Amino acid sequence: MREIRCIVFEDGELIKSILAHSRRTGKALPAGQISSFEIERKPEVIARLTIKSDEGQTSIVPTAGAELAAAMIAYCIDRKVPVPANAAKSIAVLDDHVALKITMTGEQTR
Repeated sequence: MREIRCIVFEDGELIKSILAHSRRTGKALPAGQISSFEIERKPEVIARLTIKSDEGQTSIVPTAGAELAAAMIAYCIDRKVPVPANAAKSIAVLDDHVALKITMTGEQTR
């Protein structure tokens, strides 16, 4: 038997998770304001922040794969949302939102 949980992130929550992960890992983001945010679904889920500097320059910051999953997992942990360490985790798009999919099998479901 398997149990599958999906934690669906609103866009604002996903942006916060990416920004917090960048701070936590020391990955410097360009200075400026976030002017747009979009999700690309092919072949993998990519979250793209568009940042516009005070000088008017535009930078696109993509986050995908393990980095995006790590940001989402850390966001959940920071908010006391249980995320089983030994469960399989993946990223999916549900209802136009990015979701952290957690799959537990056998003994993990108890």
